[in-house]
Amino acid sequence: MADTLFLLLFWSGPIGLGIGLALIGTFVWLLAKADEISKRTKAFVKEKGLEKKKE
Repeated sequence: MADTLFLLLFWSGPIGLGIGLALIGTFVWLLAKADEISKRTKAFVKEKGLEKKKE
């Protein structure tokens, strides 16, 4: 019984593999979202002329 649960719920099993892939997909999606927000913020700052002057 313990071996069956281990195979079903750990990384090598279908449920564990599905959860792992879902977590990786979520992580990639969050990275893409953060990159998009960063680009929009930089463009907004440049458009409004709010960037800091380098001395």
